[in-house]
Amino acid sequence: MLVRITVVLAAALALAAPAAAQTRLNVAIGADVNVVEVHKTLLGPGFKAMEPAVDLNVVGTGTGEPASRAIYTKIKAQADTGRKPWDLDVALVSMTVASQMVKEGLLHRFVPQMKNAALVKGAEVKEAFGVNVDGYVVPMFHNQIAIAYHPSKVAAPPKTFDELAAWVKANPGRFGYNGIKGGVSGVGFTMGWVYWKTGLYQQLTQGPVDKGKDGAIREAITALRDFNKGAVITNGNAGTLDALNRGEIWMGVVWIDQLVAWKNEGRMDQAVTPSLPAPGLPIYPLYLVVPREAASRDVAARYIDYIANPEVQARAIVERFGWYPGVDPDRVLPLINAKTRELLFKGVSAQDLARYSRQMPLKDYHDMITLAYEELVR
Repeated sequence: MLVRITVVLAAALALAAPAAAQTRLNVAIGADVNVVEVHKTLLGPGFKAMEPAVDLNVVGTGTGEPASRAIYTKIKAQADTGRKPWDLDVALVSMTVASQMVKEGLLHRFVPQMKNAALVKGAEVKEAFGVNVDGYVVPMFHNQIAIAYHPSKVAAPPKTFDELAAWVKANPGRFGYNGIKGGVSGVGFTMGWVYWKTGLYQQLTQGPVDKGKDGAIREAITALRDFNKGAVITNGNAGTLDALNRGEIWMGVVWIDQLVAWKNEGRMDQAVTPSLPAPGLPIYPLYLVVPREAASRDVAARYIDYIANPEVQARAIVERFGWYPGVDPDRVLPLINAKTRELLFKGVSAQDLARYSRQMPLKDYHDMITLAYEELVR
C-alpha cells in the first residue's frame, strides 16, 4: 500500500509545470480527503488571492499513518540520492513522521520567519516524541479524543478513569471504542488508559526510554483486557459514532471534530455530548512542515503563515470543520461565531483542554504498548 501511495504521489507531482512567470507550490497532504479539499478549495484560493503569481498543486496521499509515511519516503529518497531541489514544498504529516524528519535533518526551520510565529505555541510545537521540533512545525489544527455520551442515559458522566471503569462494570455493553486496530481514537484511549494505570505519563511521552517499564505497561494492559469484557469493540471511528447515534451504546470514544461534523451534517443526535475525564486523553495535531531542500521554501513559509493567521484559522479551520485551532486559541477563538463555539466547547471547555489534553507516547513506548495489547487482549 505504501509503495502504491508513493507512486501516485510521484505521478501527481510530475504534472506539467505552469508558465515560467508563475511559482508552483507542491503541497502534499497526509490526511483524509476533507483536509485535501480545504487546501484545494479554501486555503489555496485564499492564498492565491494574496499572491497571484503562485499556483498550488495539492496532492493527497491517503489516510492514517501510511499517508504521512509515504511523504517521508519520497523526501528521504531524494535526500539519499543527492537530488536538489526536492519536489515537495509543503507537507502535512503526523507527529511521528514530523519528529523523525526533524531528527534526520530533512526539514527546514521556517517558523522564525513567519509573521505569526508568536502564535505557534504549546508543548507539542516544542517537543514531539522526544525530539526538539521547535521552529520546524506548525499544527494545521488539533484533534482531541474524548468520550461522548447520551445525557438521557448517562446523567452524571464519569469525570475520571476510575469513575469510567466503575460505570462500565455497572453497565456492561453500553460503552464502546474501536480497540487498537480500528483507528487512532481507540489507540488514544489505550494510551490514556496506560497513562492512568501506570502513572508514567511524563516518562512515556518525554523519556528516557526504559525497557524495564514493560512490566508496568503489561499490567495496565491486563487491566484493560478485563475492562474490555464490559465494553463493545466497535468497527472503527465511524462505527462508534453510528452505535452512539442508534443508542446501541450510551458512551463511546470519539474524535471531537468528527462528532461536530456529524452533528452539522444531521447524522448525529444533537444531544450527544463529549467529555474529557482526568487524567486525560491524547490530542493529535497534524503538522505543516517545509522540506529542507524545497524549491520554494520562502513561498512555502508564507503559505503556512497564511494558514496560521487567526482570521483564517477561525473561518477555515474552526467554523468550517469543527477542528480546534492549530495556533494560539486565545487569538483565534474570540473570532468564531456563537454556533461553532457552542458545538466545539459543549461538554469540553478550553480549561478542560488545557488540563487534560495529552500527547501520544514516544515511539518505543508506543510500540511496547501496542505489542502488549496485541498479545494480551483478545
